[in-house]
Amino acid sequence: LDSAAHLRARCPPRAMASSPPDAADDAHLHDWPAVYALSAGWALSFSVVTASITATNLASSAFSPSASWNTVPLAFLIVSLSAWSLALPSLFARLGGRLNTYRVTSVVGVAASAIAAVACATESFGALCVSSALFGLPAAAGQSFRFAVLTLVPPRSRPKCIGLVLTGGIVGAVIGPSYAAASKNVFRGAPFAGVYLCTGVAFALLLGIVCAPGLVTFPSEGGDVAGDVTGDEGDIEGAPSGGSGDVLNGVVTALVEKEKKEKKEPTSAVVFAARDVGYVCAVVIAALSYGAMSFLMSPTPLAMRARGFSFDTVSHVITSHMLGMYAPSFVTGKAVGVFGWRPVAAAGAALFVVAGVAMRDGQSVAHYAGGQLTLGVAWNLCFVAATAEVARVSLIAAEKAGGGGASKAKSAQKTQALADVATFAVAGAASVGSGAALAAVGWNRMQIVGWACAGLMLVAVGVAAVGRGDAKTPASSEEEGGSPLGDNKA
Repeated sequence: LDSAAHLRARCPPRAMASSPPDAADDAHLHDWPAVYALSAGWALSFSVVTASITATNLASSAFSPSASWNTVPLAFLIVSLSAWSLALPSLFARLGGRLNTYRVTSVVGVAASAIAAVACATESFGALCVSSALFGLPAAAGQSFRFAVLTLVPPRSRPKCIGLVLTGGIVGAVIGPSYAAASKNVFRGAPFAGVYLCTGVAFALLLGIVCAPGLVTFPSEGGDVAGDVTGDEGDIEGAPSGGSGDVLNGVVTALVEKEKKEKKEPTSAVVFAARDVGYVCAVVIAALSYGAMSFLMSPTPLAMRARGFSFDTVSHVITSHMLGMYAPSFVTGKAVGVFGWRPVAAAGAALFVVAGVAMRDGQSVAHYAGGQLTLGVAWNLCFVAATAEVARVSLIAAEKAGGGGASKAKSAQKTQALADVATFAVAGAASVGSGAALAAVGWNRMQIVGWACAGLMLVAVGVAAVGRGDAKTPASSEEEGGSPLGDNKA
């Protein structure tokens, strides 16, 4: 409904009537400039995340209270990003829509960059943690670009939009570590402050994109809720004048009953989902894959620097990891649709073992880069497959819970949010613990955690296979499963 309202506002009524959304001559219904702008915006936003992953732990190691605390600032970013991802729908409503929200979050990103640069210059561990926590908000907003662009084109063009935005993510995965390496020593006596100067520029460019007049506009917020209310109000206005009191009372009563039901439905949907073996196993796999990836990725710069590798080399290794995380997304969603989510998740779990072997036994750059690349691909397969199953079950659970269109959407979001909370809680804890583990047991023994998580994921796949038949993800779910890291609610 939002998309339809948006298109009606941008196109003449006759053109809309003569060109259905899926028609071949619907070029006038596409807002490609906005799609390209948001794809560039996602590249800028994600470059900040990859630059932070490359530099934050190394910057922290120079003035953290102890080696066990080196990964804490980056953990703040991960936890904050996760929390804001869940809160974005409410933030959109409070700030008057997506566009206003993106403007505010871009300003927050500029401020966070300034705080991080000052933290490096003054060697303030607390300020670096604060800046990392603030980075989580614009990072979460940037992730939602992948779903925002789908409102700007008719359904037949949405796969192309997803591809464009994923390309933006790959660009961000390359340029973030690159400008981090180039700017590390810009300021003498303040290593890494230059990195955050670059992230500030990235957010300033993003702010320019979302503030440019007429470049990016979104459908009005409200969706099915607005449609339901409008329909009810239409009945009131069209009621006979003689019996208007009874009609109004009846409508009000119906609305109250509907509201009561909608308040109960999200909980019911969660209960339905929790009884589904596939859903529970998918949540376990999502949490374990994200946790294992965070545990083995976060301390990689520290481990490499301890072995004498340059920061430029570290940045290249992190780039390979990020490409492994996101480049396969072009085909992973289709693989889930063809083979089912369980085989794809099992393949990802096996790759976690391969990645651990490469990183444990090798001392060269090739071993680190290959191991991190494989680790990224392993995460992609497991997380996308698990997300696809969570999305599928959440929709089924919402249908079982009943209610109107808006109520079902809220129920599905509630069920997906439960999975997100579990997943990102494990990821945050893993990132925090990775620094202490590196200091206590060393890099080689840390790989045992990845192998253990892989074994548990294979057990979860087996339990899901025994508990229910594997339902292949329909094509309609590909959009939800094909874009990892994301927040299907936003």
